Amino acid sequence: MAEQVARTVLLVEDSPVQTRIIQNHIETLTPFRVVTASSLQETRDVLETRRALAGANPEEGLFIAVVDLNLPDAPDGEAADACIAAGVPSVVLTASFDEGVRARFFDRSVVDYFLKGSVRDMDPMVAALVRVFRNQWVRALVVDDSRTARHQMAHLLEVQRFQVLQAENGREALEIIEAGNNIGLVITDDNMPRMTGVELVSELRQRYRPDEMGLIGVSAAGSGPLTARFLKNGASDFLTKPFEVEEFYWRVNQTMDKLDMMRELMAFRKGRA
Repeated sequence: MAEQVARTVLLVEDSPVQTRIIQNHIETLTPFRVVTASSLQETRDVLETRRALAGANPEEGLFIAVVDLNLPDAPDGEAADACIAAGVPSVVLTASFDEGVRARFFDRSVVDYFLKGSVRDMDPMVAALVRVFRNQWVRALVVDDSRTARHQMAHLLEVQRFQVLQAENGREALEIIEAGNNIGLVITDDNMPRMTGVELVSELRQRYRPDEMGLIGVSAAGSGPLTARFLKNGASDFLTKPFEVEEFYWRVNQTMDKLDMMRELMAFRKGRA
């Protein structure tokens, strides 16, 4: 991995006690540094300062923000909006949850949301930070003959910090991969001209082991037999259109977590040999 990258988390939380707990948890379980803000204005100040520092040294920038949804001067997620507008992906923390809140989160292109709770409840949030950090080195390829669907999935991957390429069909996808673009994840529709998604997955799995490339099939045709065909031909997972943004993120990041675990296991076995 490249060394000169931002490894600092901006934590926006107005409770000093919660700030200390969350900061300690992040810094104990990860290699990340944490800077804090307790209001919308402080958030803006930190964003401006860190942007200026990153101009001279990328390591001084922010790679993600963890933001309390309700601040005294920003009761409706305005601090998260400020971070996203500044190009800093945001994870939202909230004490309560309903479907309306959830929809607003993902409409604003937040990375994820988590409910406030005990220290143990913060483990998934910390894992999400690590996943997003690792994603920035992964090139993902979205394959779909529908421009709208392709761009939607590409945008969701970019929110999760993947480097994203796009292809209109399976043949074009193979050309992109064969050109040496070092693709780590392929998300492909099934019903496409020239080559179906199942055929593309089968072809790729013959060339790349499960620890070398993640393959996710998607289709509006529903699950059942098509899911089985994708999985039996080497897909890592399958999604039915239309899908929930939250499900898309979960399946994509679970696939990447599995790849990381397989690679670590392969490295361990080679070290034991």
